[in-house]
Amino acid sequence: MDGPYTRALAENIAGSSFSKLPASVVEFAKRLVLDTLGVGIYGATLPWSDRLRATAQAMEAPGRVSVWCTPLRFSAPTAAMINATAVHAFELDDVGPGGHNGSVTLSSALAIAQHTGKLSGPELINALVTGIEAASRVNNSVGRIPHEGMGFHNPGLMGTFASMTSAACALRLSADDIVHALGHAGQQAASLMFTHHGGMGKRLLAGQAARAGTFAALLAQNGFTNAPNVFEAEYGGFCAAHTGNRNPPAYDLTQITKDWGSLYDTERIRFKMWATRVPNHSTCEAIRTIRKTHPAPAHQIRQVRIRLGKGYLQNVGWTYTPTTITSAQLNLYYVCAIMLLENDVFTAQFTEEKIRDPKVLDLIKRISISHDPALDGKSYVEGNPVEIELTDGKVLSAWGKARGDKDNPVHYEDVAEKFAKLTTGQLSHQKQKEIIELCDHLETLPDVSALIAATQG
Repeated sequence: MDGPYTRALAENIAGSSFSKLPASVVEFAKRLVLDTLGVGIYGATLPWSDRLRATAQAMEAPGRVSVWCTPLRFSAPTAAMINATAVHAFELDDVGPGGHNGSVTLSSALAIAQHTGKLSGPELINALVTGIEAASRVNNSVGRIPHEGMGFHNPGLMGTFASMTSAACALRLSADDIVHALGHAGQQAASLMFTHHGGMGKRLLAGQAARAGTFAALLAQNGFTNAPNVFEAEYGGFCAAHTGNRNPPAYDLTQITKDWGSLYDTERIRFKMWATRVPNHSTCEAIRTIRKTHPAPAHQIRQVRIRLGKGYLQNVGWTYTPTTITSAQLNLYYVCAIMLLENDVFTAQFTEEKIRDPKVLDLIKRISISHDPALDGKSYVEGNPVEIELTDGKVLSAWGKARGDKDNPVHYEDVAEKFAKLTTGQLSHQKQKEIIELCDHLETLPDVSALIAATQG
């Protein structure tokens, strides 16, 4: 029952504060809040968000916490689930250490803000950053095994810990309570990759993590206890179970507290400029680079050759069949083809007509995606090569790297432009401007209620 790493993580979470955060991390977090609200407000308009809201209305009485862009209110866990699902509704939310971070941290922290009645801007920033840092370290302790080796959707899995931590910070839980909350989070954490290939289930993965994490923190606040060794338990503990209960163990518990307070993985988050799964972004960037100097039309392309490591080949390189928009967003064959045809991969590129367009299907026949062992184990941050062979025999090539983190940044103005692009039609120009300015000065807000109110449109 000994849980020294669980206890140490809980103490780090309980001891976190805005005053300890570097200025660069604060600025990054403000961009994350704006980006998350933008994609969530857009995502609230989509069919799967509508069906989720209808389900909640059928099973739960009204509560305290707002559902963005609607007059609806539910309990904190349910509202967090609905809002996080909206954020993750169209593959436009951030991605980075631990998962899709804004969806699970912001939705949970804002839900707790309304549940308890008050949360300041600095407290919100600290809740987000601490949630990201906790989930990243849990992720580091088990590595890529759950995601690539066992078929879990890592953001939905680790996102439960991010959500719980953000909610715990907003609730100002003690270290003792957080130990129990970590156990509740680990007990509920789950999300399976099979949902990527059809239906609406993929959209819910961030939502279920936000619901579980928010619920875990509230359980702990109300004295519901758990075992104190969710990470250390050799049988049925989170780390052992999600690395296959191997002997010797395939996890490293020292990662759970490593560099806490000195290294901020928050700044490794990547903002998405393309509406597709992030392993596809490097290919989009390579095509974008090639077309800056060689804007060859699709009919002049003889073959496109893309190389990927095994993990990403499994995740995005499966044979394309036009089934759902969700599947098309995740599939590299479709994403590559539509990028070559339309020079963009955003909301307009994913319609029922386009995912079945004969021009797209014809171009897909000329795309080859292969396994390159030299790329095995490498992150999408390191990118991948793309070659385009033209009908005249000329070969164009580029190594693409996804944009969006501190080393290849998008700036606040870029995020604001994306926000405006996504929320036009849902928000007035005045409301757009208000949210952009509130996020830009988030660290000065004594209360985030104005920000929450602005999400109602």
